[in-house]
Amino acid sequence: MERIAAAELMDDPAVDPAELARNFDDIERANRWFGGTAPVVREVFARPAEWVLDIGCGSADIPRALLAEARRRGRRLEIVCLDRSEAVLAIARHRANGDAALRFTRGDGAALPFPDASFDIVTCTLALHHFEPAEAVAVLREMRRVARVAPLVFDLRRSKLAHTAARLYASLLATSPLTRHDGPLSVQRAYTPGEAEDLARNAGWSAPSAVALPFFRLLLRDGF
Repeated sequence: MERIAAAELMDDPAVDPAELARNFDDIERANRWFGGTAPVVREVFARPAEWVLDIGCGSADIPRALLAEARRRGRRLEIVCLDRSEAVLAIARHRANGDAALRFTRGDGAALPFPDASFDIVTCTLALHHFEPAEAVAVLREMRRVARVAPLVFDLRRSKLAHTAARLYASLLATSPLTRHDGPLSVQRAYTPGEAEDLARNAGWSAPSAVALPFFRLLLRDGF
């Protein structure tokens, strides 16, 4: 299945905020039901981390899940949530409900406004496929630059079967027309494990490895 380049409705600056919020409801539900959240929690807490940067934070459901787990374990954790859309950040701030351990900043993942090694771990969940290859390399290079311990990417895995599954979810369970359009398209824009590893090598990662996860997802990490 060839990767395609096409715009997702959620990336339109003129998108209706109410529909965008409903779209994130669908994404959060899919993350809970289909293994989007648990692998991030597992990988982050397998490493020493007190400062995390989340690139393309969306509604910040993943950062909120990380904080819940940190508190359950009695560990200190603070997270900076970065997104290039102020409309997205407004939704994330609202859902964070004033949690002081979450900080929000508008920025470009391909040109992060942070010094080298300023975070322990840098995560990017369901966002890499929004970038075309050259920009994806820039994002991965920046992730490696500011991550002291590890950069971690979690995304969809492109395949015909994954596309079929996304169409079923979009048609049967999605509440937003954005999800019905963007869900299957996200799979078509996603990278295969081999492609993701090549992007990371081009970004200067020393030992990138892409691991297939259940429900047509992948984890891209540098070494362990």
